[in-house]
Amino acid sequence: MSTMHTTAIAAMLLTAAGSVGAQAPSLPPPVDNTAAILQDIVATQAFEERVTQYANLHRLLEGPLPPLRVTTNVAANRAPVKALALRIQRVRANAGPGDIITADVARLFRRSIRRALPPEQWAAVFEELATDEEGTPVAHAVLRVNSEWPAHVPFDFVPPQLLRMLPPLPVELQYRIVGRSLVLWDHHANLIVDFLAGAFVSGT
Repeated sequence: MSTMHTTAIAAMLLTAAGSVGAQAPSLPPPVDNTAAILQDIVATQAFEERVTQYANLHRLLEGPLPPLRVTTNVAANRAPVKALALRIQRVRANAGPGDIITADVARLFRRSIRRALPPEQWAAVFEELATDEEGTPVAHAVLRVNSEWPAHVPFDFVPPQLLRMLPPLPVELQYRIVGRSLVLWDHHANLIVDFLAGAFVSGT
């Protein structure tokens, strides 16, 4: 085969390759999630610092109080809980929504909620939470930071899929769901520490 022929074939192959490359669909550039990941890390650290500060305050105020005892006397168990609640309420008299669940943390929580369960499973969860154990509809609750847990609202479960996605809490605190709000609850003092109103919206 002549050198001229070989050069012509090579040129044809290069032209064909270029034509195929031009016809191939271009791929979208990779999505850079670095900024969002860093924002979540910063928000999580800030949240954990705030709940740790609250837990330290809780322990400081709870220390001098008599410990709960195993007894059938409900009033005897309620007294130290109420005493602790009053102490915390006095120290946190100016506490309000968003002091612990800040705007950055709220965005993190909402994303975690969406990823934890698909919308149809969330709908089933809220259908279950809408009634108590006897099937009676749960009345609407007005939430206030630093107030006691609403007496008519049962202590329902929080889906474990969501708990695994939320930042861990000190032993004094728990996540709870009231209506469509995510609540940070001090179960030792029976107080609402903070809450994210409308955390669970229709179609979550």
